[in-house]
Formats: sequence, C-alpha cells, structure tokens
Amino acid sequence: MAGTFDVVVIGGGPGGYVAALRAAQLGARTAVVEKDRVGGTCLVRGCIPTKALLQSSELYTLARDGAPFGLVADSIGFDWTVAQKRKTAVVDQLVKGVEGLLKAGGITVFKGSARLAGKGVVDVSGDQVQAKDIVIATGSAVARIPLPGAELTIDSDQILELKEIPKRLAVIGGGVVGMEFAAMFAALGTKVTVLEMLPQVLSMVDADLVTVYAKHLAGLGGEINTNSKVSEIVKQKGGLQVHFSTGGEGGAVDAEQVLLAVGRAPYTQGLDAEKAGVKLERGRVVVDDHLRTTADGVWAIGDVIGGIMLAHVASYEGVCAVENIAGHGDRIPDYRAAPNCIYTEPEIAHVGLGEKEARDKGIAVKIGRFPFAASGRALTLGQSEGFAKVIADADSGRLLGAHIIGPRATDLIAEATLAVQNGLTLEQIDLTIHAHPTLPESLMEAALAAQGRAIHIANRKSTSPSPSAPQRGAAPTRGEETSTNMQNREKQMTAPVKSPSPGAIDPKSIEVTKDNRDRLLALHREMQLIRRFEERAQEQYTKAKIGGYCHLNIGEEATVVGGIEALKPNDWIFTSYREHGHAIARGVDPKTVMAELFGKETGTSHGRGGSMHLVDYSRRFMGGYGIVGGHLPLAVGGAWAVKYRKQKDVIFCMFGDGATNIGAFHESLNMAKVFDLPVVWFCVNNRYGMGTPVENASAVADIYKKACAYDMESIQIDGMNLREVMLRTSEIVEKTRADSVPRFIESLCYRFRGHSVVDPDKYRTTEDKEKYRKADPIVAFEHELEKSGLADEEYFKSVRQEIDAQVRDVIEFADQSPEPNVADLYKYTYAGQWDNRPELRTERV
Repeated sequence: MAGTFDVVVIGGGPGGYVAALRAAQLGARTAVVEKDRVGGTCLVRGCIPTKALLQSSELYTLARDGAPFGLVADSIGFDWTVAQKRKTAVVDQLVKGVEGLLKAGGITVFKGSARLAGKGVVDVSGDQVQAKDIVIATGSAVARIPLPGAELTIDSDQILELKEIPKRLAVIGGGVVGMEFAAMFAALGTKVTVLEMLPQVLSMVDADLVTVYAKHLAGLGGEINTNSKVSEIVKQKGGLQVHFSTGGEGGAVDAEQVLLAVGRAPYTQGLDAEKAGVKLERGRVVVDDHLRTTADGVWAIGDVIGGIMLAHVASYEGVCAVENIAGHGDRIPDYRAAPNCIYTEPEIAHVGLGEKEARDKGIAVKIGRFPFAASGRALTLGQSEGFAKVIADADSGRLLGAHIIGPRATDLIAEATLAVQNGLTLEQIDLTIHAHPTLPESLMEAALAAQGRAIHIANRKSTSPSPSAPQRGAAPTRGEETSTNMQNREKQMTAPVKSPSPGAIDPKSIEVTKDNRDRLLALHREMQLIRRFEERAQEQYTKAKIGGYCHLNIGEEATVVGGIEALKPNDWIFTSYREHGHAIARGVDPKTVMAELFGKETGTSHGRGGSMHLVDYSRRFMGGYGIVGGHLPLAVGGAWAVKYRKQKDVIFCMFGDGATNIGAFHESLNMAKVFDLPVVWFCVNNRYGMGTPVENASAVADIYKKACAYDMESIQIDGMNLREVMLRTSEIVEKTRADSVPRFIESLCYRFRGHSVVDPDKYRTTEDKEKYRKADPIVAFEHELEKSGLADEEYFKSVRQEIDAQVRDVIEFADQSPEPNVADLYKYTYAGQWDNRPELRTERV
C-alpha cells in the first residue's frame, strides 16, 4: 500500500489541485494523482498558453497600428518562435507555483494513471493508495467527430505547438476555442475561414455581441460561414481543402492547416469507473447536488461531470465537494452567476441570463447599453469597439445578467458577477462610486441607461425622474431596550416542560433512550427529508421548473415537525405560504407536493395552486395561503364549525411573525376568545418579517405577549429544539381539546435562507447567520442521538443518501407528471359534480 489518506484527488487540474488544497486546509490528509503535469489542461494546454499567445498577438497589433499613438517604426515584425518560448516560460512558472503550493500544503503527489480498484482504493500505475473519500477530477479531452479526412486536422492541443504561422487556416466549429484561435491568427495576418453548422457562432452569447465580433474579424480579412456543414477534408497540392455545404450549395476552402474545434468530452479513460459503481451517462460521471457519485465515498467535479466546462467552475466545485466531505457546511453548487470569458479581439464576457433567455422565460426586463465609444478610458486606450449591456428585472430592478464586448471585458465581468450572485439592483450599482476614468464606469452607465438616467449618452426616450433613493441610514433601533428584550427571549427559550395534560405526549416517550430509538430516528429522518426536499426545490426553482414565489422551511424543521407531530389525525391545519415542510410533516406524499410546485395535474391542488397553495383534505391539511395572515379568519371559521358540531377536534393555525402586525390577527384572536373557539395559534417566529427584524416592526418584540391582550394563555418555546416543541405544543393542544379555549404558542426559530428563493438575503449579518447555523436543529438533534449511542455518523450518512435517492424520485415523478388540461381549468373551483356542470368548461368561456 503506497499510503493511506483522508482524501485522494484524481487529477491535478484547476478543479483537482484546488480541491486538494482546500481539503488540506480543513485538516485532511490529502493526496493528488496526476499522470501529466499539475495544472491540468487549463494551465498546460488550454487557458494559460492560449492567453500568453493572444497577448503576444495583441501587442503586435497595437504596435503595428501604433502611428496615432506616436509609435514610429520602419517595420513591425512578429517572431512566432519567441512568442512560443514566452508561452512555455509562463506555463513552466505557473506549474512550479502549483507544485510549490501542494508541497507547502503537505499534499502528496503521485505521478501515474489512476484506476478505481475497490471501495476506498485507488490504483496508481500498479501501486495502491487508500482513502476514505475519493474525488474524481479527470477533466475532459478534445472531442473528435467521424468526419472523412479528420486525421488531416489539428486540434487545440496541437495548434499550440505549430512551428510557424499558417498563411491560411480553416476553423471547423464556431465555439469558444475556435473563435479565440480565429481571432489570434487573423490578427497575425492569417487568412481565417470559420465553418459553423449552427446559425450563429458562439451560440451561448447574445447575438448583438457576436455581430460586433464578426465585424471585427471581417476587418482583419476573416470570414465566417454559418449554417455550414463540413463533408470532408482532402489533401491537395500545397495543403488541404475543406468541402462544405451551406443551404444546399456546395463550397470549398483551401488551407494550410485545418483546426477541428468541435468541443470537449469528459475524460474517464482507464478509470474503471463503472466497475467501481460510479454511474456514467453519455461519458460523464453522474453526481447528485452535493457532487456525490453513485459509489459510496466517491465524488466528482469539473469537466468530467459535464455541465459548465470552465476552469473556475471546476475550482468552485472542488471547494464545494471537499467541504461537503469534511462536513463543513452543506454546499450545493450555485451556478446562477458563473461567468463565461472569451478571449477574442475584442474580448467577450457574460454572466447570468441573456436578453433572449430572459424574455423566453416570460420575465419582463429592462435593458441598458453603454458603448465604449463614449468611454473616456476606452478612447485613451484606442479600443472603443463594443459595449456593455445589462439585463434587469423590470419590476424589482434586480440584475439578471450582464454582457460585455470590448476592452478587458473578461476583467469587467467580475463586478457584474458579484452583482448577479448577490441579487443587487441597478440602483445599487449606479449608487456605487466608480473611479474615473476607468472601464468599469461603463457598467455603471449601462445600469443608468436601463433606468432611463444615462449621463454620458443620450437616453433612448424621455423618462420621468426616478423616485428618490430610500434613506440610507438604518431604521432607528431600540438600543439597550432591544438588546435586553432579545436576551430575555433567549432565556425563555429554555423554559421547563410542565407535566403533561391528559392525552398529551408523555415526556418519557421521547426521552433519548434506547426504548425510544425507532421513534426518535423516524423524527430525525422526517426533518432530514424536509431539509433535502427544500434544498432540491430551490435548485428546481433556479432551473425554472417552479414558477411564482417559493418560500423554504430550511432551518425551521424542528418547529415544523415538532408542532405538527403534537396533533391528532382529526385535527385541522391552516397555515401560511411557507408550507412545503408542513404538508410533508402532516403525511402528504412528497411526490404530490413537488408535483404541485411544478404545476402538474398530480399535485396536491392538481397544479392549480403552486408553491403557496398546497391542500390535502384527506389529512385535514387546509392549505397554505398566499396573503400574509389571510388564513387566520378562516381558522376562526373552522373552529366555529368544530364547536357548533360539538366535535373534539382542534384547529391548529400556523403563521409567521409578520402576520401578527395586521388587523386580521387581532380580529381573529379577539373573536376566538369571545366565543371560546378551539383554536391553537402557532406563531413560527423566524425573527424576520421578509427583510425586517421583529424588533424593528413590532412594538412588542415578545410576540406571545400580544395574546395577553385577549386574556389568552400564551407561551414562548425554543423552536430549534424538536423535543421541546413536541411536548409543549402537545400540552397546549390537549388543553384546548379539553376545554375548547383558544391558546397561543410562539416558537422561536430561524430560517437559514432568504424570505423566498429570489431573496438575496443581504439584510442579515454574517455573524447573525453563523450564530444560528451553530444551533441547526437537525445537527443539534443528531448530537443528542450520537451522544446517547442511538446513532453515529455512518448512520446519518446512510440516511442522507437514502433521502437523496427518495428526493430524486420525487423530482422525477413531478417532472414526468402531466400538465393540467386547460379545458378543466375550473374543475376544482366549485362544489358539486364536475360532470354535471358543463357551463364551467373553458370552451364556453
């Protein structure tokens, strides 16, 4: 055995070596297996060497055209051999740098080819290395296609090693690689012809940017042929000839070299992945949201999993994977703001949604453009081609995407990436002071243009001045009084549990003992299921599978499960729009919940309700309601019906802290008390009403005290403690069942995500979030179980894997379920038999 490690990373590219360095930082004994040089394709044969050569061609162009700058020379030449030497020197320096970082991090590097040789075993050219966890980061390889004469072409690796600059170059493929080489060689005087079978080169880029690039290439003598299918490459005297057809008409291009640039494919050769239980799908390694493969203890990142094949994305995934391995948070990669940089001339960069993509999603948008011809800095550089474009939500002003073509676009995109990732608005961008004269001012000007307030270009149409920005000063706080209140609330969270009322849950039945193991583990699993369901719901929302608003229960699982577990099957639940977990805790099939989120016929409301309007009458789950506090009067009506019928059911009404500030809250509590109705008011106080802290929105920070105004028994409980929630809620519910008197519970908890999926959550400090993260109700409960010997990390890991599989099935069910029939739009709107109500058919509307 060559060694035993906590983490072994197969592949030393930008994903692999970054993952290894992060793993070492987290205290893991780490090794990297690399058959070539560390740094991978990006450093050795991709990003870095191409950019080194592109820089050489850019400097040559500037010098050649430098007369307006005062550069006077009889002739300007270009030495390809010297440029190649510089490229090699840059690569060598960076490779040595990565080697030094790995050595400094105490990371062992094995040279050789890796093969998965069993659970936790990696074979490295005959030697075996043992690991608790393995990360596959083998990257990708140049894709080849079955094209007659393909053996006569060169690929992106080989073109870097050319001995001389070709006079004529044909490029098959109009993607990023093809366009970067086309730009570089055209600048060096090569006659470049591009052949692309799609209607547009750089198909992932907005068309108006591509138009600028195509015009620039044409100015250098380059030619782009779209909708062109290559049929063969043949030898001829003096070089090669590429045969192609465009719109049914044949054509041919003569060339000294033909670059075949049709993309890259995941690389798993020799890995024996499938033998080791790692599922492959069309050559890529299949992973879940946390980057786990189908084999226990094996993870995968970067190009080998498909997806976004970019070095910086691989590095990001590497960090996510090893932090998940180490249990350092729950990292699900978020690709919404993954920037794409294209080193053409001019440079192109984009992040987030494109203009067409946003409109196709049905999003009303604002568009703002600012040309570099109006930028003082661009003019001083002599690089005024192109523009910066921003795309924002028309209602909120939130930046959805940015697209730039022009000088240093690949650097400028960083500001836009930060803005998209954090949900910043156009106004927040333009209110940020940008240094002058700089290129980043162009992004600010584009943001102003989108609002009709551009300064350095004429606005497209006259607009009225936008409303003045809100005052920047924070809302006045209550100083020491607020601090004291919060401290008191923390103390009250640990209030003792009283002796149970008749019919209430017996405290002994949920003590952390072996006798109660099955029940406690079932409760733990239910909380984990809700957490995973919500995490995947967020992911599906970002994929536009879920429409409208989407509010998550992440962080509130103990309050949700504990509160609903205290009820009897005959009790009724009325709840708010943050109710996915509520429905699951009540026993509603997660498949039908997710199907409803997807708007499918198999959903709880047959696709008519969506995320905020789940309902299941068979479980007396009366649904979520989209209006804040709008369901409280309905709960009063339900309680009136129960009392009128002399039943022993309890109405359990769940709502957020924000609902306690509206009139319907007070009217409902008052009426419930006046008529002694059997309703338990259950306030899920996650400490924020949308983006406003409770103490800044309510004159009474301790919400349970509001019920005192109606002479109602009320308590405040620790909503992060599952067993306390169950016991104290059960006690209150059974009291109300016995005497038909309303009561009030305030459950103090904390939501770990924003108000909704689209909330950037910038109003809470990192310290505040971290404080409550440490009190994660699931983790806290796991510590209790582990401390008492009822479960261990291996068990918890198996539960997570089991739930991952279950939720994958849930999503597949929702995805494959049928859409509602438009003709049945009103089918579930009115009481009575649908078949006997022909007047409700949409054909008659």
